[in-house]
Amino acid sequence: MNKNILAVVLIIACAITGSAQVRFGVRGGVTLSKLRFDRNIIDSDNRVGYTAGLVLDLNIPVVGLGVEASAMYTHRSNRLTDGNILYKRHFIDIPVYARYRMTLPSIEHVVAPIVFTGPSLSILFDENAPTTYKNSKTCLSWDVGGGVDLFRHLRVTASYGIGISKALSYIDQEYTGNKVHGKDKYWTVSAAWLF
Repeated sequence: MNKNILAVVLIIACAITGSAQVRFGVRGGVTLSKLRFDRNIIDSDNRVGYTAGLVLDLNIPVVGLGVEASAMYTHRSNRLTDGNILYKRHFIDIPVYARYRMTLPSIEHVVAPIVFTGPSLSILFDENAPTTYKNSKTCLSWDVGGGVDLFRHLRVTASYGIGISKALSYIDQEYTGNKVHGKDKYWTVSAAWLF
């Protein structure tokens, strides 16, 4: 019984990957603590950092479903609790998204809306935190987002990352003296060129 189920799963997987379209690309963007649609979006208290890297896009043409995986260098900066220290962290981010591409008859070659969701693993490799702050070497978030594919090559997206695991911990010396754990929450606005 188990061998039959495994055989069916393998046949379906081979059929899907056989008809799938695989594309590679490059992506760049900014990460923001708040998404605002005015000129204050570039204020120093709203900038969290930037991101750049490589994208693998697997598209199953008939149903519009796909998988997108990336390897990204990401720099995030936040102001610490006293508001005076700019705290910088450098990560390798590995997001893996399930994606749905909406096919609109006669215009899908020009514009196609997409929605996506999935986990993102962040691996910390550099920071400038004070000694009272302790960073997790890896943290996990769940991303939800949407965007558009333009002319089948340019993908513009916005996503929100919700921290699942703790990103840092510190001693709250000003108020309680207790250890406080923090989770990352941020917006990412990016553009990718898919070859």
